[in-house]
Amino acid sequence: MKADWTILLTNLLDESNAALARGDRELAAQLTAKGSELLFMQAKLIPSLDDKKRLAQRANELLETSLILQGKLEMRGERPSNTDPVATAAAISTMMTGKPLDAKPVSGGNAPGKPARLMEQAEKSGESRAAKNVKFLTFDDIAGLDEVKRTLRLRVIYPLLHPEKLQTYNLPAGGGMLLYGPPGTGKTLLARAVAGELQLPFYVIKSSEVLSQYYGQSEKQLADLFAEAKSDPDGAVVFVDEIDAIGAARTEQMNEASRRLLTQLLQELDGVEGRSEKLVFLAATNEPWLLDTALLRPPRFCEQCYIPLPDAAARMVLFRMSLKNCPVDNDCSLEELVAQTDGYSGADIVNVCQRAKLFPYSEAIHSDIERPVNRADFAEAMQTAKPSVTPGMLKRFEDWANRR
Repeated sequence: MKADWTILLTNLLDESNAALARGDRELAAQLTAKGSELLFMQAKLIPSLDDKKRLAQRANELLETSLILQGKLEMRGERPSNTDPVATAAAISTMMTGKPLDAKPVSGGNAPGKPARLMEQAEKSGESRAAKNVKFLTFDDIAGLDEVKRTLRLRVIYPLLHPEKLQTYNLPAGGGMLLYGPPGTGKTLLARAVAGELQLPFYVIKSSEVLSQYYGQSEKQLADLFAEAKSDPDGAVVFVDEIDAIGAARTEQMNEASRRLLTQLLQELDGVEGRSEKLVFLAATNEPWLLDTALLRPPRFCEQCYIPLPDAAARMVLFRMSLKNCPVDNDCSLEELVAQTDGYSGADIVNVCQRAKLFPYSEAIHSDIERPVNRADFAEAMQTAKPSVTPGMLKRFEDWANRR
């Protein structure tokens, strides 16, 4: 009769294969990681050294499979397509028969055959996480939001470009800015543009790359990401995306792991070893009311900046940018489109334009006749591409902004 842990392992891998067959790679990765953790635990309990090595190797293979499913490792040779979950499931099944998985990191990370420590130690990329592009995104590339840009220049950009003026008026350096507002309004683009205006590398910290199922590792990963940004000699813009996922308000129901992660975030923003004046901290959220109040106290995020839906002038620029280098019929009035899209976010407008362009594109493929995008295409596109932000959502942002 099989031991209880082997039955549990078999069930985990069966559920992982079933998840892959449904196309749910995320769940499959989680289940495979749990199988890896189970094998590592059993390896510690078994007295035989040979059995320990065998279980540790199998655990390492499962761990690498989980990372492949997350896109963090690349399989050598034939790699199952991201759109072919059955092929990926077959690869896992083959591995479970005893054949080791031959995998390599995309760049950096744990090499095959080396003892895997914990999942989060396999880096997504061995290169710097900073996006040091030759062409920087700047405020000129973003439509509208003039008041927001003015605030960012005054509170974030000018202090780094003109530090001597701060001394003249005895103003403190540092401090972060929280960008909040409905989804699709350009919060991430604005953060990237700040890096472009300052000509600094841009570091993105995402909750999905920080959260871990292992004890104490979420805080370690967060600390490592901040440490990398702080070590950049040129300075950096550090952007915490969806900060509500790791900075939610403390409640009696909050688990200990979430409390420790929030504490780590607060310490990083405070700068335990002294904040560098070359560092800029920005964060974004679609749900600011979920944040712990300690995050909003100076100097952590001393400024909270609302990113509204685009006004008429900004929508005009968005349409022009989205339709650039695309043939547009004379019957299509941009002024009319701007009037029809009041209440649309920037992402919504881009979506409308993409949908409208698909109609002549499809016809061109089947008939080899290329025609411009016309008024009817936009009318049909807007039948399905409705605004993603409701009046109720806007009211909630307004109430939060006026809470004091």
